[in-house]
Amino acid sequence: MGALRKYEVIAEALKQWIQEQMQQQDRRQWADKGIRLPAVRVVAEQYQCSVSTAIRAYEWLEQRHLVYAIPQSGYYAVQNGTGAQDMDWQGALDFASAAPDPRVFPYADFRHCVDQAMEKKQAELFMYGTDQGLPSLIILLQKQFADYQVFARTEQFFITSGVQQALAVLALMPFPNGKRKVLLELPTYHNMPSLLSGLNVPIAGVRRALDGLDWASLERQFAEEDIKFFYVMPRFHNPIGTSLTVAEKKKLIRLAQRYDVYLVEDDYLADLEDNTKQDPLWSYDTEGRVIYLKSYSKILFPGLRIGVAVLPSPLIQSFGAYKKMLDIDTSVLSQAALEIYVHSGMFAHHRKVIRNRYAARMHTVHEQLDSYPDFAPFMEAPRTGGEHTVLPLAGDMPLRVLLSRLQKRGVIVDTTERYHPEGTYQAHKDQMLRLNISNVPKQRIEEGMQKIREEILKLQIRQR
Repeated sequence: MGALRKYEVIAEALKQWIQEQMQQQDRRQWADKGIRLPAVRVVAEQYQCSVSTAIRAYEWLEQRHLVYAIPQSGYYAVQNGTGAQDMDWQGALDFASAAPDPRVFPYADFRHCVDQAMEKKQAELFMYGTDQGLPSLIILLQKQFADYQVFARTEQFFITSGVQQALAVLALMPFPNGKRKVLLELPTYHNMPSLLSGLNVPIAGVRRALDGLDWASLERQFAEEDIKFFYVMPRFHNPIGTSLTVAEKKKLIRLAQRYDVYLVEDDYLADLEDNTKQDPLWSYDTEGRVIYLKSYSKILFPGLRIGVAVLPSPLIQSFGAYKKMLDIDTSVLSQAALEIYVHSGMFAHHRKVIRNRYAARMHTVHEQLDSYPDFAPFMEAPRTGGEHTVLPLAGDMPLRVLLSRLQKRGVIVDTTERYHPEGTYQAHKDQMLRLNISNVPKQRIEEGMQKIREEILKLQIRQR
């Protein structure tokens, strides 16, 4: 390898400068756009080179997705999420919102990727794509999904307009088992019952409590009812927050094989998993019973609307036909930008930042739960990872009063009622508060949970 050219030497020096600024977290040079790099003329003077050579150095960095340019403003470092801090902030403590924290959205990074996509993939962006998705992105996702222990061929991947579209396609399309009914966990993802009802798909339900699934009811329904597929969240269940054990996952797959039922695995929080022994259902499936779904909304931002479905081979043709009937193809611009974001390493870094930040918040939640072993709602709450847990409450607890009192004290919480299909919620055994940490700063979690505990105690005393 020959000696570096002048602009490459300058680019390497600037790259080192960026890394030092990020390591020092020197916020004096940060604007809302990120770390601003020296002007081109300043670089030319500093390194005793021409302006054109300095520009070539910046172009070299830009091609490697390390900097991006803003007209009439200058060059900025692609932050890769490094600059977003879990700082304190004022206002209400929102334990109800499950959306990602907008304070850590990778705005600058992703804007750079969109610009790069517009520049490099013009021929593909303004034509219809394929019903399966952008081929180059699928090849990249195939490699990325291996990190989730999801090994599949490229033809098994479909990129959808969010996981919601994948669920709609699966609900509508025929399955090889010839069945029609969809079995849901009770409680379940709150949009799923209305989606199925709107599509006139019959629904059944099986309870999932803090100690797991009602296995007797599950097997009976698999055996006796017309169950097409079971929609399940094995990891960080929403809203309960618990995960199935390895033994439970294997048991579920055995039952699905025995009774000719498919399993739709919604692995919506796969990116927050820090236990290397927690693999998805897909990794235990040897008979093609599992459909694996993953969203990018929870780790990036909801507006991206990119979901991925990985299908057993017998379902590929039907899924592709029904998806094409709904929207021809998923936004090619979003796909191209995501491809650049993943390929550049920005996604891996952002995922690590978010996972560490949420893990620190959940650790604080667990510390608060453990601090009051005699307080039943805290004692019985699941100690989960992910981004949420629940506080079980007595059936006679006046929930609306509790929510109102907490709101007056600047704490917003949610219940699990809306996660039950209509007519299945039973207050005497289903009453819970759902606490999500994605929009609560670590420094104020103790404050919020103290207020929650105080208001529950007050109402318990009043009820007595």
